[in-house]
Amino acid sequence: MSAAPDRKIFEAAASWYVQFQAEPPTAAQRQAWQHWLDSSPAHLAAWNQMERIQRHIGGSRDLSRRALSSTQQRRQVLKLLLILAGTGYLGWNVQQHTSLGNVWADYRTKVGQRRRIEFADGTRIHLNTGTAIDVLFDGEQRLIRLREGEILVSTGKLGDQRPFFVETRQGRIRALGTRFSVRQLSGSSRIGVLEDRVSVQPGDQPEQARLLVAGEGADFDSLGVGATHPYRSTEAAWINGQLIVLDARLGDVIAELGRYRSGILHCDESAARLRVSGTFRLDSTDAVLANLQASLPVSVSYFTRYWVSIKRVS
Repeated sequence: MSAAPDRKIFEAAASWYVQFQAEPPTAAQRQAWQHWLDSSPAHLAAWNQMERIQRHIGGSRDLSRRALSSTQQRRQVLKLLLILAGTGYLGWNVQQHTSLGNVWADYRTKVGQRRRIEFADGTRIHLNTGTAIDVLFDGEQRLIRLREGEILVSTGKLGDQRPFFVETRQGRIRALGTRFSVRQLSGSSRIGVLEDRVSVQPGDQPEQARLLVAGEGADFDSLGVGATHPYRSTEAAWINGQLIVLDARLGDVIAELGRYRSGILHCDESAARLRVSGTFRLDSTDAVLANLQASLPVSVSYFTRYWVSIKRVS
């Protein structure tokens, strides 16, 4: 996709957003917007990226209705959004933020979907929401290339002597007879070990390899491995369709739930600071939101099925 169409798509997303923030949309406007959103994955990607930009500049630039009270102000905000997109703010690229680039992956899942794969050597791989992997098993090695998303790997224990690797954009993980999870983040990778050990090797600094054992996790980029932190089995509960949290920030819980549904799931700062514990079903995020509204001082507002806002109430 060329740069011009990318910008045109983002301009449409920004125009919708500024219009809807300025004044409540009519039923016809909501229908037209949803038709536009449904018509292409690139449209949804542009909408999500626009929301990322809004969140990042929200501390200094208020895009609320008060700030959009005149046509001139709306034009200024729209111009700001387009400038940020044009300068590559947050790495804007339609192809990067859609699953289009992962269409040809060997195995993949859509948003909200999970999948389990088992290989001849006994290896089992669980794919979380929005995940894409390539698989290369040959006479020399067993290699999983994680393009996007998150996987949980249980390596085969059938006496296979070939080394087992998982590659991400930041480096390579070697399994040492183990069970572990790997998640591809925007600028780093996250590893958590449930059984045995793994060796984590940053792509640009392979000599900085780090050994992690069961119960340990870490984030790493191409230059090094970050601080080791505890990794609990509950963090892999997604393989059973569950999100288990204990005294977690509501904002973090909402961000995690947002991985399992298309569109925007936005939590304001006041609500985000609330603490929550519980076990939540990932295949029924609307029911989870309803339960949170019933048990916490928050309101859940559905603008459309793609746009949900959580706010604190007194």
